[in-house]
Amino acid sequence: MKGYAGKVLHVDLTSGTFEVEKPPDSFYRKYIGGSLIGTYYVMNRMKKGTDALAPENVIVFSVGPLAGSTISGSARHAVTSKSPLTDGIIASEGGGYFAPQMKRAGFDAIVITGRAEKPVYLWIHDGEFEIRDAKNIWGKTTKDAQAIIREELNDSKAVVAQTGVAGETLCKYANVVNELAHFNGRGGLGAVMGSKNLRAIAARGTMKPDFHDNDAMQAFAAEGVKTIKDRLMGFKTTGTITCVDENIALGGLPTRNWSAGNYEHEDSLRPTAWNEEIIKPGTCYACFQSCKRHVDGSKTDKVDPAFGGPEYETLAMVGPNLGIDDKVAICKINEICAKYAFDTISFGGTAGFLMECYERGLITKEDTGGLELNFGNADAAIQLAELTGRGEGFGKLAAKGSARAAVEIGKGSDAYLITCKKKEMPAHMPQSKAALGLAYALVPFGADHVSSEMDPALSADPLPYQLAGFGFDQSVDPDQLNPEKAKFFWKTLVAYSMMDTVCVCVLTFGFWAAYDLERMVQAVNAATGMRMTLYEMMQVGERRVQMMRAFNAREGFTKDDDDLPKKMFTPLKGGVKDGAVVDKAAFDEAKRLYYAYASCNDENDGPTAERLALLNLEWVADWLKAG
Repeated sequence: MKGYAGKVLHVDLTSGTFEVEKPPDSFYRKYIGGSLIGTYYVMNRMKKGTDALAPENVIVFSVGPLAGSTISGSARHAVTSKSPLTDGIIASEGGGYFAPQMKRAGFDAIVITGRAEKPVYLWIHDGEFEIRDAKNIWGKTTKDAQAIIREELNDSKAVVAQTGVAGETLCKYANVVNELAHFNGRGGLGAVMGSKNLRAIAARGTMKPDFHDNDAMQAFAAEGVKTIKDRLMGFKTTGTITCVDENIALGGLPTRNWSAGNYEHEDSLRPTAWNEEIIKPGTCYACFQSCKRHVDGSKTDKVDPAFGGPEYETLAMVGPNLGIDDKVAICKINEICAKYAFDTISFGGTAGFLMECYERGLITKEDTGGLELNFGNADAAIQLAELTGRGEGFGKLAAKGSARAAVEIGKGSDAYLITCKKKEMPAHMPQSKAALGLAYALVPFGADHVSSEMDPALSADPLPYQLAGFGFDQSVDPDQLNPEKAKFFWKTLVAYSMMDTVCVCVLTFGFWAAYDLERMVQAVNAATGMRMTLYEMMQVGERRVQMMRAFNAREGFTKDDDDLPKKMFTPLKGGVKDGAVVDKAAFDEAKRLYYAYASCNDENDGPTAERLALLNLEWVADWLKAG
């Protein structure tokens, strides 16, 4: 099959053995790539009830058919496993530079099981593979580990995807990072690596992908550059930090553990202030969009620029959510999270929860080891981040995530959680973006903000033409939750799942970006020669959603797990959305409609056998019956 390496590498760390699989063309057409391929192997290689940190858990690194091309937004890879944070499926797409090197090294997926007796890393290069000793990098920062691996391999261009000390100490939300600043975040994938004594995968390849139509691929790359220059330079200039302005206007900037949607010092955190004082643009491989933000070393010597810089989610969750407006402190927390490889959203959510518990007297200085966890205490937040990354002191509790911390604290502290399926919510508030509340509650891998389109797209006048093509013809206010929003969530969930399966960036592909969905399908066909249709590709996207729902159903998830935290139904205090709550009746009705659209069975939260059959997934129905 053109566009693919044509090989899947299976690694058993317990025995230290390898197997190379060559899937048929029909496999690639059905599962395409990314986390759909990842979910396929996780489902087929792991028994029901396997602990996420047991050797038997499966972790899969996978790419899509456009990886290795120069099309903006195509340098993505997925990591899929069972999550130690949610105990369900977890999939995370990351950018950076690992995907093209993995493809050029000769593999579409790396499927890893078992546990090595001692710390190791994998070295994948030009069709070759080996397990190497990692004792000299265990316990090192990500920066030091990357340098040691490259020196040992005598290859400065090897791209290292690694976990860090947070993964080694089994932080429930440890990440995987490449080039120190590009993350497969959320859900604890780094902890899965750490539990296997697998510190890193280094990849380097010189085998260029064999695309079906190279001229068309080059034309697609040029088209993206032109489109960005013509109409997307604003996003290129401010990156995801532009969301600060949007959420200030909507009253959806999480403040002091989501007690309000506006922050008294919010103007100092607008994109212009960041650009002027501390931030410069960054990018992923061959991407003209350049939405990444990096600390500008010429503007401060207090933060190591090697670790990138805060995106919007980081800025909001460790900034206003903690009552902090010190840009250097926010960047320092981002640096610490990158240095030890753990998730900034979950850390910010956990820290915010702990700060509210502290201010309400549910925990004290004696509990925290002397940390004064008041909102606004940037020094204490920085210390907590260090302790969490190293798995020391009070950081041991923070590293468990806020849901598990609430169980240990007790005293009614669960009233202050901001989690869905034990996973901390990202920094877009359902009180101002109502459909995202559905996403947080219903996405199989827990609260996520890039699994469906956000509400402002449906409030535009006129609507984006692709939404009209999805059957929408009327604008709906962002904070309104009604049957139209339930349809909006389901249809865009499937579309985003399709993009995640192709493994492209939703900031360059989608409803408003450089490439629309039709152009994405055409790019896939130029790469592979498969002559896919948009309808067929949407089926691929739904396969991913339904297989993930099936996995969770087998693991015991039910509709009771599809809910928002109590605090979403507590009135906000102050700001544009003063007094706002999520409408519980409207939320429950929207969920009911989602279950109907998704063909949820009555016994649990999984799909019906009939729906699976429509997607040519009869084997999944049999898999569910087998248990």
